[in-house]
Amino acid sequence: MGEFEADAEPLLLAPPSPEAASALSRVRARRRRRRRATREHISRIGEHRAPETAELLEQLWDGGAEDSRRLARRFRAIVGATHDPLSPEALPREARAMEELHLSLALRCTRAQARSAIREAHRVATLLPLCFARLSRGELPAQWFEKLLERTGTLEDDALRRLDVELSRTDLSVSPEVFSRILGHLLAAAVARSEEPEHARPENRRRVVLDPPRPDGTGCLRIIGPIPEILDLSRRLDLAAHAVRDGQRRAFEQGTPLPVDPGGEIEASCLIPSLTRTRYNVLMSSALATGDAAPPPPQVRVNVTVPVMTLLGQSDAPGMLDGTIPLPARMARELAGHESTWYRVLTDPTSGRFLPAPAQRYRPTAEMRAHLLLRHPTCAVPGCGRSSSMLSETDHLEEYDHGDPSAGGTTDAENLHELCREHHRLKTLGLLDPVRDDLEGTTWWGSSGLMMARQEDGRDLATAQVVDEMTAAWEQHEHLRHLRAEAASRRRWVREQGLSPGDVVTGPDGEDGWWVGHDGDLHPPCEPPPY
Repeated sequence: MGEFEADAEPLLLAPPSPEAASALSRVRARRRRRRRATREHISRIGEHRAPETAELLEQLWDGGAEDSRRLARRFRAIVGATHDPLSPEALPREARAMEELHLSLALRCTRAQARSAIREAHRVATLLPLCFARLSRGELPAQWFEKLLERTGTLEDDALRRLDVELSRTDLSVSPEVFSRILGHLLAAAVARSEEPEHARPENRRRVVLDPPRPDGTGCLRIIGPIPEILDLSRRLDLAAHAVRDGQRRAFEQGTPLPVDPGGEIEASCLIPSLTRTRYNVLMSSALATGDAAPPPPQVRVNVTVPVMTLLGQSDAPGMLDGTIPLPARMARELAGHESTWYRVLTDPTSGRFLPAPAQRYRPTAEMRAHLLLRHPTCAVPGCGRSSSMLSETDHLEEYDHGDPSAGGTTDAENLHELCREHHRLKTLGLLDPVRDDLEGTTWWGSSGLMMARQEDGRDLATAQVVDEMTAAWEQHEHLRHLRAEAASRRRWVREQGLSPGDVVTGPDGEDGWWVGHDGDLHPPCEPPPY
């Protein structure tokens, strides 16, 4: 007998009945849904729309496969250029630090990111060889592979090897949702068959993490711990916020002081903030329980640098927050006006050089260190993002000669920079060699006798475009704040007069026809809504 295709239509000797036709239609639909996601299938789908659509869909499919192969080549390059941190033969600390630094320059990332990339690449090559082979052939989508790495970060080595074998047999012509579900089942099975590492248990993962600052000027503080504790904290914070909002409503009705009103914003606006904002206010105004251990005074000062001509109102040159974030002149003047103590750091406005050069000494003055923290907000070594305000060390580029200070590197701002402890140690060991260019305000960093990277100083300068954009944003903020103040004044007057929604009164400029809305504000003459 001859062979039949799996998708062949049944041979009908007579026209089907309506019920049979409906059943046949459902069978065809199920067969279409069962078709594998292949390049040819995607192409046929595109041909139903237009020939060029089919070609574009084929290009996207091929591009996805190339992304997978490119990711695999990246892992292989990292493995070939670095030592395996998972191997029992530990690399000396200095060699490991230099390896991470070199890779950060090649990948154009921070040293912490380079360290993570090294560990991940060797983990892939050692513990996921079968899935890595499918990635190299372009079969396993790069996004799926990255999700695999993300979800198996805390899995034990033996469990990850078993998962690799199971995934190597998985049909990859499924949808992303199905793959995620399959991966979840395999993960659950792998975890059930292995003992959970001590460090991966929820009770041992309690921590508070400060995420890097965001470009929009906001930040995120994450609290990680066992879910029952986190839910309990969330509920307690929620109950506290509701209680505060009820207290604020009573205070408005009775004319008593407002609870939890940071900066007097609620009293000025006459508006009770949202529940989410109230949670934030409650949390920010809460005292931290430390028992008998009194916390030390803050050791880090947030610096706002304001040019003296800007302070005098003779210039609109921007200020700088911590040496990295430009502030419009008006905002910088306002921040300076609210402070009772100012710190003077005199610099040349065009070069950013520290003007007063004190007598030769080994340890820098407090003024010089303040200047260095502004010039180097992070560690001066390229690729290191450690903040200079946290445990950094001041280092001489040209070594200081303790026997004859006049013969060695002087303790001058131009011969000093801020380094994290790790890179300070590497420089002391001679593994890093900085060469300073005073005229350009640039430091060239060398390793193994070769120049490898250039690091420019932070100069507290901003481009004209940044100044214009920040100034426009500040002016818009000022305008909105003025409108809010006017609305708050009108609402306060409505409450004092005992008016109700729908009442018609004389407006601020003596114009008749103004009316009171449900929001408690006065509205200009127009047809008020029915009450």
